[in-house]
Amino acid sequence: MTEIIEKAKELGAMLQASEQVQRYNAAKAAYEADEEVQKLVKEYNLQRMNMMTLSSDENADASRMEELEERIKEIYNQVLSSPSMVEMQSASEALNGLMGQINGVITFYVTGEEPNSCTHDCSTCGGCH
Repeated sequence: MTEIIEKAKELGAMLQASEQVQRYNAAKAAYEADEEVQKLVKEYNLQRMNMMTLSSDENADASRMEELEERIKEIYNQVLSSPSMVEMQSASEALNGLMGQINGVITFYVTGEEPNSCTHDCSTCGGCH
């Protein structure tokens, strides 16, 4: 058992040094350092709290709720379209693809069966069946 854990640690170290993990970590750091995006995220959270508070009031002003809902959608779209978020999502998808391939290989060696989990996203695939 100890040898398996040691090999898992080796794999973990290899993953940590991989291009995918390096790219993800850099993208995450850039996202977290993006002051404009972080300001939008804080506003998004604040507006959602305002919406929850307002929606718990049975006499809530419908037009105010609509305004809040529109602002929340606007902020959400701004965050999602920001270059730092776009890169972080792309890096995350690449990392998830690598992890999926690794999991598929391990699953094959444990069960002897090819994993049947086609996502139709070639970045997550170890090859077509």
